[in-house]
Amino acid sequence: MKTTKIPNEPHKAVLWTAVGATVVIAVGAFILSFAALTDLAQRSGIEAHLAWIWPIIVDGMIVAATVAIVALNGHDRRAMIYPWSLLFFGAIVSTAANSVHAILTVESTQSGIPPVVSALVAAMPPVVLLAITHLTVHMYQKRAEAAEQRAQEQARLDAEQADLDAERAAHQAEVESAAEAKYRALYEAQYQRFTAEQRDAGWTPEEEMDPGLAAAEGLEPAAEAGPGNAPLYDDTWERIAPGTPAPRPRD
Repeated sequence: MKTTKIPNEPHKAVLWTAVGATVVIAVGAFILSFAALTDLAQRSGIEAHLAWIWPIIVDGMIVAATVAIVALNGHDRRAMIYPWSLLFFGAIVSTAANSVHAILTVESTQSGIPPVVSALVAAMPPVVLLAITHLTVHMYQKRAEAAEQRAQEQARLDAEQADLDAERAAHQAEVESAAEAKYRALYEAQYQRFTAEQRDAGWTPEEEMDPGLAAAEGLEPAAEAGPGNAPLYDDTWERIAPGTPAPRPRD
């Protein structure tokens, strides 16, 4: 039986580490993005006591999409299109808003840092969150695929073993049937030969039906001369009258 090579499943400790890292990165990205988007909302004309709602909407969509992707892990690709689309859309909006906020902040403070560098720094948290989420889901998907392949391979091996056992049982039954037929034919031949010897020895029908009567009278079948007759006779007599001494021929 050939076995198919199955990829190793990621250990649970590895998966939990990936999940923990994703959660930590998500919390950090949310905190940084929340501060930047709140300030950007105020600069855009939203009142201060309402500005915090805008980052909740943007980053909340990212959080909800991430949870949906993890929850729908194992479903077909069509079921995963919508949550991944929301995650990409939310990440793009958050990245762009964080980058704009970083550029405006650098220009207002005149710190001398190039706006491009500031934009890249601000864009990293949502981008890393998107990448690490995809990596974690990918690990869970590969684990599920490896488990399914392992189950299919075990089912195939079990089926092959069952077929092999059935083949062996059929062969054993055939051998036993052939042996039984052989010994039955041998027994029939011995019985017919013994019956012929009884008739040649002058046994009555009653003695033929009850060999014990013949044994009491000292009768035995007439054995033909030649090698091999005595063992065959002794074996046949023991089968017919077990425990009875072999009788002597009638004088």
